[in-house]
Amino acid sequence: MNAQRPLLISSDSDLFDDVLRLAAANAVEIHLATDAEGARGRWQIAPLVLVGADASLMIASGRLPRRRDVVLVTRDPTPDTWQNAVALGAEHVVSLPEAERWLIDRLADCAEGPARDGRVVAVMGAGAGAGASTFAATLALAAADRSLRVLLVDADPLGGGLDVLLGIEDLPGIRWTDLAETRGRLGTEPLAASLPTAHGLTVLSWGRSGPGSLSAEAMSAVLDAAGRGFDMVIVDLPRHIDAATELVLARAELTMLVTSNRVRATAAAARIVTVLDGRCGALRIVLRMEPRGLLGEAVEAALNVPVIARLPRVAALASRADDGEPPGLRDAYGRACASALRTVAAGAGRVA
Repeated sequence: MNAQRPLLISSDSDLFDDVLRLAAANAVEIHLATDAEGARGRWQIAPLVLVGADASLMIASGRLPRRRDVVLVTRDPTPDTWQNAVALGAEHVVSLPEAERWLIDRLADCAEGPARDGRVVAVMGAGAGAGASTFAATLALAAADRSLRVLLVDADPLGGGLDVLLGIEDLPGIRWTDLAETRGRLGTEPLAASLPTAHGLTVLSWGRSGPGSLSAEAMSAVLDAAGRGFDMVIVDLPRHIDAATELVLARAELTMLVTSNRVRATAAAARIVTVLDGRCGALRIVLRMEPRGLLGEAVEAALNVPVIARLPRVAALASRADDGEPPGLRDAYGRACASALRTVAAGAGRVA
């Protein structure tokens, strides 16, 4: 438990009082140190290190190893403050009282324990009926089957609803309608506890009514909270590019475009690939194989994007969804999705 306390290094009693007050708002205990030697034992294990401006030069010259999550805290920034922050390797400089809200949020992250640093994966369909939602849901089920903590996010307000696809539309819990006006920080565990959970995964979907769009602020708050508390966040995107979609594409480690191997579907995918260029990191194609369609190699060459998975046609998928049953993992389609997940987990989607 003690290892999870943030570390504050300063001899400034006023700064001590300010930081302790902000920490108390989140029931977070702080380790205090006044010099490099006193900080050395906690420097590497503290989830967050706050260095007072009065101690910044001393710590920078104290031969402590570089690390992440170091913040320089001041009450009166000067040009030297910024120079010392660079020497210290600080990620942020915060000035109190102006940045109190920001610092309270960072301290609240410490109260929730170590972050999982969840990977964000985006899924988009190249056209209506491309099967992107079914693929996203089955990919999430496959991840949950591997004992990963998964959040499946339905970001398409005009779609049929991932909750309906999974047969959980009647489960209690909050929907996007309840989060549409969210600004700022969401607590990870309160969010997870309030969402519907079934089949081993947590789902954020739309209700049957409510707003027809999402703000980037609401999406950002959800992704921030989910990244701290889930191993994987799978987002089913709409085909239109709005501010929330732009945000997901920018944050996603991998974007998967689902299309079929038919000629018109490949032409539609080519247009979307052009739109996505520069908006996302790694882009991969998920190919739904239809009879008498193009060969996978031909689609890959036409789009100039690697194919990460080839999904077989399974006639029972649609009827299973109509009956309120989630996609299966043991049929050919489910096995193909599980194989895609293994490829993603191995880092095939990462940009070199």
